[in-house]
Amino acid sequence: MPQLNRFYSLPLALRLVQIVLAMGLIHGMPLAALAQEFVPPQRGLPGRRVGGGTRGGCIAGQTALTALMPESNLSLTVSERPDLFWYLPPNTAAQLEFTLLDANDQEVYKTTFQPDETGGIMSLPNPTDLPALEIGLDYHWYFAVICNEQDRSADVVTEGWIQRIEPDTALTQQLETATASDRPALYAAAGIWQDALMTLATLRQSQPHDADVARAWTVLLESVNLGHLADQPVVPCRSNRHHGAIAPESF
Repeated sequence: MPQLNRFYSLPLALRLVQIVLAMGLIHGMPLAALAQEFVPPQRGLPGRRVGGGTRGGCIAGQTALTALMPESNLSLTVSERPDLFWYLPPNTAAQLEFTLLDANDQEVYKTTFQPDETGGIMSLPNPTDLPALEIGLDYHWYFAVICNEQDRSADVVTEGWIQRIEPDTALTQQLETATASDRPALYAAAGIWQDALMTLATLRQSQPHDADVARAWTVLLESVNLGHLADQPVVPCRSNRHHGAIAPESF
């Protein structure tokens, strides 16, 4: 009976995920086939998911620079140092720049690095030197494609927010027994976008020909109206030119 009570105390989306996972275990379904749409939290912040700039002449193609985040411009994470993702179009950019600010608009971290000129989905390289995010704080980030280092008005820019949260007891218990294939759906159902995206991106890179993983990736992106990016390749970025961080205790 206590187990049944705990089950009914879960949010509906997590209960549905748990039922489908159990069916998979019983019937031998591949758990990677579980494709879960993102369930967004009821909160948003001002930002810019699609890149804008006054004279971004170094960007080519029909698809704009795009941050892989919900339309609310706010991503939740349970990670100290989450990976952030963008779609970078084909470009002739001089460099890329990422800036992280705390809730008081104080700079926490800034780094510049080299883009892949062919374009694709990329994440921030070397995130281990990113200061650990504190739980419950909103962090404001900017990602700029620098077209002309002598004229920063030509930058193409996206901006958004990320907040680290503490997972509730029910989710923590589910994650303790979940496989790598289960985790993206659990995070998505709980509204934790960044970890759903990170775990699924890892599966996509390690299992590039797995149809179930590809479908789950597409479903997740479609649930935030980014389905047009689902077929884009994941591309590396060259190592940082320079970076600077403020120690976490000085936040």
